[in-house]
Amino acid sequence: MAIYGQKLGIVGVGFVGSKILSNVLAANLFSEIVLIDEKKEKAAGEALDERHAMGLGSTQHVKVYAGEYSDLADADVIVVAATHIYEDEIPAERQDLLLDNIPVLDDVMSGISQHTREAILVFISNPVDTLAHLAVTEYHYPKERVLSTGTMLDSARLRYAVAEHYGIDPKSVTGYMLGEHGMSSFAACSHLNVQGIPFDQLSDYFEGISPLDVDQLTEEVVQSAYDVFMDKAGVTDAAIARVAVELLTTIVLDQETILPVGTFCGQGIYDLDQAVTFSLPAQIGRQGVVRTFQIPLNEWEKEKLVQSVAVIDQSIRFGREKLQDYRKQ
Repeated sequence: MAIYGQKLGIVGVGFVGSKILSNVLAANLFSEIVLIDEKKEKAAGEALDERHAMGLGSTQHVKVYAGEYSDLADADVIVVAATHIYEDEIPAERQDLLLDNIPVLDDVMSGISQHTREAILVFISNPVDTLAHLAVTEYHYPKERVLSTGTMLDSARLRYAVAEHYGIDPKSVTGYMLGEHGMSSFAACSHLNVQGIPFDQLSDYFEGISPLDVDQLTEEVVQSAYDVFMDKAGVTDAAIARVAVELLTTIVLDQETILPVGTFCGQGIYDLDQAVTFSLPAQIGRQGVVRTFQIPLNEWEKEKLVQSVAVIDQSIRFGREKLQDYRKQ
């Protein structure tokens, strides 16, 4: 049985949602999982496929089924992975997905908020920061219970890139990307270290290896997402599913882990003129977002943050306008 007997909802069981389902079941975090998808037969098939594996001795007996939004009334956590389905090429830029995902957001948030405002919402659908922000401002969902996976995956890619460069285990690297989950994210290298060795001193310890440039490192990390996207014909699902499980684990077990996730940041943080959802280190527990940390940034990082927040803010304004147009139809 799942620890604490928690209930999970997964809205959208395409490539990402189904991958999250398999990873979550392997982690034994929930005793009940309800799947919701516009294609009801797809949700039913994914649920049945996973239930068949429960005849194996290595698999826990978990209640997994396809359901309706009403089934989310007593959910503890809801993962939002629903997205517009493209018949042809999927846009590579996350912000280009926004126009098509506005109807999806309205359907999902209308369905969820009708039955609960208690569950913690974890957004994965892109552009993830914009959609998470609109969930708070346009559907009046409690901001401390809404978060996006933000730059958790970007940060994992950063640690991987640094580790590959120096030939070490990525887990030896501490550091994160901040800002938008997208093109404008940036490496906060003033806080990056390898087992306590600061980023700007790594060359002193790894002789014969060229030093990393923060601009090039940031570009490499951002580009790596598109490398996966192109090689897998428009899908990036494996790593983000692992991110989701790590985030769900800290929520369900109330671990109070500090992670770079997208949270609603009010006006005034870093002297910003507007409230925006973006990634900073945040303490996450059973009640959702406990606190965010306004960590010190150097001048380069401050400039990058302002640029990244401007990108998200523009996206939010556009999304709000299109949502209002959609509701008038």
